[in-house]
Amino acid sequence: VIHVVRFHRVYWKYRQHAKVYKAVLMDVAHLSQTLYLTATARGLGAWFTAAINDGDLGLRLGLDPLTEGVLALNGLGLVDHSQTQRHFRPQGNR
Repeated sequence: VIHVVRFHRVYWKYRQHAKVYKAVLMDVAHLSQTLYLTATARGLGAWFTAAINDGDLGLRLGLDPLTEGVLALNGLGLVDHSQTQRHFRPQGNR
């Protein structure tokens, strides 16, 4: 799931709110938590990250960077129960 914001819609909805970005981030947080809960209920694993290259993703999605932007990613899928460690090791196991 790719979380995308349309800035003009958010600014219209919260036009008198000084910190609209906090509302947007809370919306993403609530949506990702719902995905985690749904995945757990279905026996699936889930993940979330905001550590993304939003410029490249926006380009691939055809977003106008002045009006739209990618905020975060969620994913879910089957859990590999044969794994005993859940540590991220991009350089391999050492």
